[in-house]
Amino acid sequence: MENTTKPQTLPPKMANIPLELKTLPRWVLWRMVQVGEESSPRWSKLPMQANGQPASSTNPSSWTDFVTVEHAYESNPDKFDGIGFVFSNADNLIGIDLDDCLDPVTHQFINPASLDIATRLNGYMEISPSGTGVKIFTRANLSAAHVDHEIGLEVYPKSRYFTITGHHLSGEIPKEQQDLTAH
Repeated sequence: MENTTKPQTLPPKMANIPLELKTLPRWVLWRMVQVGEESSPRWSKLPMQANGQPASSTNPSSWTDFVTVEHAYESNPDKFDGIGFVFSNADNLIGIDLDDCLDPVTHQFINPASLDIATRLNGYMEISPSGTGVKIFTRANLSAAHVDHEIGLEVYPKSRYFTITGHHLSGEIPKEQQDLTAH
């Protein structure tokens, strides 16, 4: 069965995005596009530059400042579906993605493993564009990604971008890094 209907996504609340992220020139936009085989297409969030060209999570020349992406998003509602932040080895900011863990209406956790992770971490937590996931921005000394699709967990220190909604759930980006091995 084809999935040709573009998924609805939460529009970004620009004012709620942490200033600490806004000051870093590691911003991109994104657009929902269909990818995969013709017999089984799926939707993906393609990173984009403000000029409409593809962006790369590993090429800093395709990133820009927050003001530029905010203006491009608001000026081109048909071209872009959201904004995103790129993680780099320039600092100890990391992103934690918890998939399919929230009730899209109540925004309460429905996945006990994700709730446990979110409760024990110190960081800025927001609702993902789908309304069913959570993104956490924190600090840690982490050199490589960790992915466990079985529990819907992805952790990235660099070379990835996260969609950002500003639909704040709790917390803020900590000043000090934390030991993720304890979590």
